[in-house]
Amino acid sequence: MDSKGQTTHGRKRTRLFFACRATGLAWISLLLPGCPSVVDPYTPEPMPDYAVFVAQIQPFIGHNCAFSGCHGTLGRSLTLYAVDYLRAPLQFSDTPLDEKHLTDAELSWNFDALRMRIRGATSADTCGLVLKCLDPKVGGIRHATDTVIFADTSDPAYQTLRNWVAGGLK
Repeated sequence: MDSKGQTTHGRKRTRLFFACRATGLAWISLLLPGCPSVVDPYTPEPMPDYAVFVAQIQPFIGHNCAFSGCHGTLGRSLTLYAVDYLRAPLQFSDTPLDEKHLTDAELSWNFDALRMRIRGATSADTCGLVLKCLDPKVGGIRHATDTVIFADTSDPAYQTLRNWVAGGLK
């Protein structure tokens, strides 16, 4: 018995089960090398355009989303950095903070945070990141703070965000 009162026999059985399962999966992958239904785990996931993010999306979220009381607050499920608002701790980056620009580490953080919000979406039009910015009266999803960034889908900034998300789903 271990310190928690459990037998080590159960752990050995669990390890044996997973070892057999892994071996079986390895044999299947060797026997079906040309099968199109086998997904290559090393195929990279689609990625939204980083240059578009820096030039167009970051200024948008810095102005509309990354302020105190919204996503510019530590501990939120989506924390974003912005000039004049929340900045990354000094140990987060070797680059000193600039009063007019985010550091590369802060930009990377924001990019990855938003990129993770679009994972698993089937289209930009159904992506929660896009719909949370849109007024629920026209098909958006209610935002926790009842903030409405886009009154409708004709807003050019909405189209920019939607197109950036769509690029990350291809």
